[in-house]
Amino acid sequence: MSTTSRAAAPSLHASRGERVGRRMRDLLPPFVVFVLFIAAWWLLAATVYGDQNFLLPRPWAVAEASIEHRDTLLSGLRLTFIEAVSGFVGAIVVGMAAAMLMGLAKPLERSLYPYAVLLQTVPIVAVAPVIVLWFGYGTRSVIVIAFMIALFPIINNTLLGLLSADRNHLDLFRMHNASRMVVFGKLRLPGALPSIFAGLRISAGLSVIGAIVGEFIIGSGGEEGGLGVKVLFAQSRLATDLLFAEVLAATLLGFSFFVVVSAISNRLLRSWHESALKADA
Repeated sequence: MSTTSRAAAPSLHASRGERVGRRMRDLLPPFVVFVLFIAAWWLLAATVYGDQNFLLPRPWAVAEASIEHRDTLLSGLRLTFIEAVSGFVGAIVVGMAAAMLMGLAKPLERSLYPYAVLLQTVPIVAVAPVIVLWFGYGTRSVIVIAFMIALFPIINNTLLGLLSADRNHLDLFRMHNASRMVVFGKLRLPGALPSIFAGLRISAGLSVIGAIVGEFIIGSGGEEGGLGVKVLFAQSRLATDLLFAEVLAATLLGFSFFVVVSAISNRLLRSWHESALKADA
């Protein structure tokens, strides 16, 4: 082995050790918070609700219910996942297309943006009968509700990013007589990516919330349905341990959506944007 190779080997091991140490430092704080949360949950269930565990079951009771009713949880999780993903994908397509149209033409922004805000302020409970009338009871109506709840953050953040291009860069493109489409494709859209992904991260969790809310409002003809339907049936039977298991499953589903979108964002932005650059310390 040459002298250069021998010198490079310790450096490689040191770099690998630094990465492992950094990963441990990143994982340790949330792990400590998780342990403290479980401990506080157990203490509260064992003391304040010691004689009323149907109101607050203990952590291992929820774990046992998750294992015992895993088929029920998985079937509900699968359906809610499909509804949330469908609503989220629809919101991405429609929201980004609408924001791009508004970003290209100021008259379109003035004409369409107030209605995007109006859509965000519509009470879902109030329009649920209309949604059911148009799309029927079941999955399609739930997808529409998930789509409506997830749409506005994508429109708002994408449009904000498109309109936030650096003025000096715009002047430089104009000096070279670049067309509007060239400016849009090579300056505005790439520069808007951080804002776009910020909107996607918000909407990722909102799509799961929308699916659960849609299942609460619309329900189904029986116990078969997504997690929202199963939560209602567990509540009606006072099966609190199963209820908590289903709520935790819905929470983890929303969290997984957020993590996936964040991972994609970091991969696309980590080489050039401050929000995704690795800190030295």
